[in-house]
Amino acid sequence: MKCPPPLLQDAHILLVDDHDDLVENLTEILEDEGATVTRAARGSEAIERAQSGFDVALVDIRLPDATGLSLLPDLKHSGDGFAEVLLITGNASLDDAIEAVGQEAYAYVLKPFDPTDLLATVRRALEKVRLQRESRELERRARIAEKLAAVGTLSAGLAHEIRNPLNAASLQLQLLERRIKRMSDEPKLTEPVGMVQRELSRLSHLVEDFLRFARPADLYMRRFDATAMLKTVVRLQVPEAERLGIELLSELPRTPLYVNGDREKLQQVVINVVRNAMEALEHRGGLIVTSLAWAEGGMVRLRVRDNGPGIPEEILQRIFEPFFSTKPMGTGLGMAICHSLVQQHGGAIRVRCDEGTQVDILLPASTG
Repeated sequence: MKCPPPLLQDAHILLVDDHDDLVENLTEILEDEGATVTRAARGSEAIERAQSGFDVALVDIRLPDATGLSLLPDLKHSGDGFAEVLLITGNASLDDAIEAVGQEAYAYVLKPFDPTDLLATVRRALEKVRLQRESRELERRARIAEKLAAVGTLSAGLAHEIRNPLNAASLQLQLLERRIKRMSDEPKLTEPVGMVQRELSRLSHLVEDFLRFARPADLYMRRFDATAMLKTVVRLQVPEAERLGIELLSELPRTPLYVNGDREKLQQVVINVVRNAMEALEHRGGLIVTSLAWAEGGMVRLRVRDNGPGIPEEILQRIFEPFFSTKPMGTGLGMAICHSLVQQHGGAIRVRCDEGTQVDILLPASTG
């Protein structure tokens, strides 16, 4: 008979109490149910550790440097703002209970308590946290859907109304550039013409990004060597990496790894990720390592790892959101397009930040 999953599987519990025996016992009980437990004995320590995020906090109402009640507002608004706090006390008072309710504590638990009852309360708190986060995610997706609907409506008009004038302007500039080369004061005129040409090119790429995102890509699916593709990406990006003082390395398997997909589009995905890593290391130098390996579930894992400053958590949560960008001239579509293309291939992109940034692109392997 299959065992049921632990009650608190993958939950992150913050335990704030200065009574060592109680902390040890609670930690064992919570970890046996699958939770990850972070401990703190003082209020200041709890606030610091809460910044990395948690799901539910169990907080003693009397601490050496603070009260659980005074910590409530900061704990409730730490992380993503959806955590719940349970206050624990051995000296209950009506005033404390009223204040706890007023500050939106999830529960007010009296010592001594039954571990089974406490676990049930923690589980209900976790369910509330999960529902709040799901609601936020649904709202986020609804906003994205609205944006995409607007882009889809505009895409046909953009193609005609913007691309044609852009092409005409670009051709006229090329003609002007040829005429300038025959003039005596060519250098003074060539520079501004070149600048205009670059801006037209940037605008053209911007329009292409909008159109590419608004319309699902037609994929030319076939079996190809992902090892050779990664070699091509590295070869194409080495000159720019060297110019920026960045070391670009690759760790490849001895035997080729094959995937099913549109090689050209997937190669562009990898180039985009590598360029993002180079932008993160610009003006500071550093190291980017690309690698390829087997992954679980019949997948091939392509990894791009850098030793840059990493990505703040609030930005990491929105990295695939269309039109979200931290770059002054960015469209916010680069990673959204990458994410969409990889999903069309039945794969996934995962981004992790600890020491630098690590992007894993998972693609279905081809063994035939």
